[in-house]
Amino acid sequence: MRPAIPLLALLLGLTGCGGPAPSAERASTLDRILATKVLRVGTNPGYAPFEMVDTKGSIIGFDVDVANYVAGQLGNGVRVEFQKSDWDPIIANLNAGKFDVILSGMTRTPQRALRCDFTDPYFETGQALLVNRAKHKPSPGLTVRDFDRPGVVVATKLGTTGEIAARKFFRVATVKTMETESDAALEVDAGRADLMVYDQPYIAIRAQESPARTFAVLDPFTKEYLAMAVRKGDTELRDWLNLVIFELKASGTWDSLYQTWFVRMPWLARVKRPSS
Repeated sequence: MRPAIPLLALLLGLTGCGGPAPSAERASTLDRILATKVLRVGTNPGYAPFEMVDTKGSIIGFDVDVANYVAGQLGNGVRVEFQKSDWDPIIANLNAGKFDVILSGMTRTPQRALRCDFTDPYFETGQALLVNRAKHKPSPGLTVRDFDRPGVVVATKLGTTGEIAARKFFRVATVKTMETESDAALEVDAGRADLMVYDQPYIAIRAQESPARTFAVLDPFTKEYLAMAVRKGDTELRDWLNLVIFELKASGTWDSLYQTWFVRMPWLARVKRPSS
């Protein structure tokens, strides 16, 4: 890991070469973070393994570790303060100044980019399926088309790219939206929905938690990129975060975090898991 000061110095040096100086408004977010030593991060816990609440009430996850890495790159004793938000108003809450950045498994989309600015991607994913075993039998080569039939109920989380994908790919089946990804998964567990559409990492882990009731179709049928979001025009913070994302990957830290949260998964013992 390279020290934080060179990253900030590089960014400030670039913004001072050949272009207009950033306005006070644009510089204010980084200035405030450095002055208060607090990085406020908007999150919607419940999206395992990116952000979730453990049995002690602490927010943990891949994104949490990424946020702490970002704070470490700022140096000067900056710490992360996580601000919980419902998913649907999370961008509005960002724009209202309730936090400095959204780091919560958010997919970059053109529609969202009208309301906020996105960093470079820090994670690539896609939509997959969690299927009820009592209603459908696992078999090789299952695709979305095999489930798009009358009478099939497809659960997903409201206001997510999962909902967008469900409405795009399921033209005959009924799409049922829920407030949280956990609620959508429980609909499948209980047999009130045939399947759930959501991001592949969540589906893979959720299928492991209830193998007697569900199975996963993990071949993604979309390609999506997760990124951090900042307020429109907050280019100084966005550009600095892009440098941090580069360092996160180049230093090997990203690979280490991936192994912890997606491969070894020691965190499973720290969260409540549904009984099989």
